Amino acid sequence: MSSILHLIDTGGPGGAESVFLDLASGLRVGNLTSIAAVGRDGWLAGQVRARGLTPLIFPAQGSVNLGYLKRIVRTLREHDVQLVIAHLFGAAIYASLAGRLTGVPVISVLHGQSDLADRERFAAAKRFIVARGSARVVFVSEGLRQDLQSRLKLAPDKTAVIENGIDMSRLLPADEGRLKQSLGLSPNAFLVGAVGNLRKPKGYDTFLRAAQRVRQRHPEARFVIVGDTNGGLLPGLESLRAEFGLQDCVQFLGLRSDVPQILAGIDVFVSSSYTEGFSLALVEAMASGKAAVATRSGGPERILEHERTGLLVPPRDADALAEAIGRMSDASLRTTLGHAARAAMTERYSSARMLRDYEALASSLVIASR
Repeated sequence: MSSILHLIDTGGPGGAESVFLDLASGLRVGNLTSIAAVGRDGWLAGQVRARGLTPLIFPAQGSVNLGYLKRIVRTLREHDVQLVIAHLFGAAIYASLAGRLTGVPVISVLHGQSDLADRERFAAAKRFIVARGSARVVFVSEGLRQDLQSRLKLAPDKTAVIENGIDMSRLLPADEGRLKQSLGLSPNAFLVGAVGNLRKPKGYDTFLRAAQRVRQRHPEARFVIVGDTNGGLLPGLESLRAEFGLQDCVQFLGLRSDVPQILAGIDVFVSSSYTEGFSLALVEAMASGKAAVATRSGGPERILEHERTGLLVPPRDADALAEAIGRMSDASLRTTLGHAARAAMTERYSSARMLRDYEALASSLVIASR
């Protein structure tokens, strides 16, 4: 039976991984079946299994991994693969090479500016391979396309923008204080939340600096950060928290499976990123009816309309971030912005719309390759 190969070289949680899961389990292109290949057996492989698929585990470590390339090529031939959808730049390089070797069209999906690292070994060659070997390069926002298209030297007709979508049915109504109670907080606490793995581009150092300033003016403010802490940044962030005297009001909750419940229980959502190709977490928070503060870091300013569906501030500016968070202590402002945010997200960012866009692109490429 002919198939589509969904390929990613990671194994942990994240925005790109969530889109990978939605496409692997939900994409419908003719009679093609879906095959999902991930970088290691862990969180992502477990999520693939939970969606009724058996993941292929393709270890992808190393700057040049010929074994990884051979496994992709062998899979394309053994499973009569008609299309590859590769997420993140690393997987896109190998998929593009495999596509050139086998004649199988490749869609390379880039999720953020950090996908392209100019200082890596063979950086120029890798960009060349993706540009030449991909039938289409998909960017998750127009801003990301504008940033990366020239660096990849892509012709406009080889690019597409497909914004990420979310399953609106997963979102929950306000939790009436249950989250605050579970965290040992007063019902009157002003709870500020951030969702995203502890990585440098997320700007959590700026988040903590802003938290210090907010706490001085709003003693009732409390802060939670949700995301994978295995990237090596947690000790430094904990030291910064102690330096600012925030041990009693900032909690690192780690990786959680109940993000919808957390979004339902916070008062305001914050994205403090330095660079952000899209921001699935921001969309989920806004679709949950939460007022949001985000940095102008690439994706957020194309999602959030300043002063109508949330507040935008410059990246790396703790003072501006603190001022915007402080404004959100006004419950009436939060309600107004939150209602507008939910309406806007429901209209623009459903997973059904995202799947339709990918299905249309995939179908056109499969037909053209026959």
